[in-house]
Amino acid sequence: MIDRAKPLCLALIALFSANTFAQDEQHDDPLGAIVETEESWSISDLSLRDVTLYWDNDGTFVNLIDNTDRYYTNGSGLEFSFDPNLPASLQDRLAPAGDWENPRFGLGLALKQRIYTSQYISQTNPPADDHPYGGYLYLAFSFQRADDHKHDHLGLDLGVVGEWSQAEAVQKFVHNAYPDQDDPQGWNTQLANELAINFNYERTWKTEKAELWGVEMEMLPAVGFELGNVAIMAHGKATMRLGYNLPDDFGPASLLGHKDHTVGASDWGEGDFSFYVYAMGGLDAVGRDIFLDGNTFATSRSTDSEPLIGRTSIGVVMRYKCGYVGWSQTFITQRFESQPDGQSYGSLVLGCSFDY
Repeated sequence: MIDRAKPLCLALIALFSANTFAQDEQHDDPLGAIVETEESWSISDLSLRDVTLYWDNDGTFVNLIDNTDRYYTNGSGLEFSFDPNLPASLQDRLAPAGDWENPRFGLGLALKQRIYTSQYISQTNPPADDHPYGGYLYLAFSFQRADDHKHDHLGLDLGVVGEWSQAEAVQKFVHNAYPDQDDPQGWNTQLANELAINFNYERTWKTEKAELWGVEMEMLPAVGFELGNVAIMAHGKATMRLGYNLPDDFGPASLLGHKDHTVGASDWGEGDFSFYVYAMGGLDAVGRDIFLDGNTFATSRSTDSEPLIGRTSIGVVMRYKCGYVGWSQTFITQRFESQPDGQSYGSLVLGCSFDY
């Protein structure tokens, strides 16, 4: 899978470097410069930093509030973080001096799945104005650059929506394994099969660390957007975290968000142990959500989505030596007009660093 990802990794790097080359007067042929730079880097230069597992759920012990299968009901993922070990000449192109101080870089490759259902999972024909059934299975490619005060994430998601996502099979398998779970009956109404492509970008800033009585604190504001046939939206958020031995990263990893691929175990702080709690608040401005608005090219179930969505999360992250674990609880306001109330779900993140 890594070999097949090479063209996409190069494409993401080229996207970040294109604007820089356009402004660089030292090259008469910017395209030739890009090719020349790419030839000095190969996929064999990648080194594995981390492996991370994600699990989101609204109806298990991970979620301490609702314990109900509905709407965004489950998410899972496996992600690999890489140090690209870029040559100095390419680093200068991707993060020009003056704008970036001592930049670092990272690449990410993940396989993720999301499952969405009606709140009436025991009905074969749920209400037409309820959340449609839908699944999303996709590969997530990302390129990141960062310095001490800011972080850029550029992502490309490629996948499938509908029956091809195997969401129905996964949910029924899990529910059949637990006799007390209702058997989901409405998958015959799910979204039609559709190839999916989505771009996403986020810029995060980090304040200087403050310390009081041995407790460290910092703020992480961020803005970003998504663009594709899965989602068209913009968002803004701010995360505050406080704890002991805060890592030199740009916030906790999440399945619906992203992980900081630019850091390894050497950036986790001093000693073998770190711990922090955090709170996040954000707002999404939604132009399109395929899981609410329905398929792009085929007729499918749909409901009227809300244009503004609020999100809040509270969580905790702990690291000991090469391993790390995170848990969070997320609360979301109504995502569609007929939704009676908000939703919450729990998230579990487990990971291991290979450069410890």
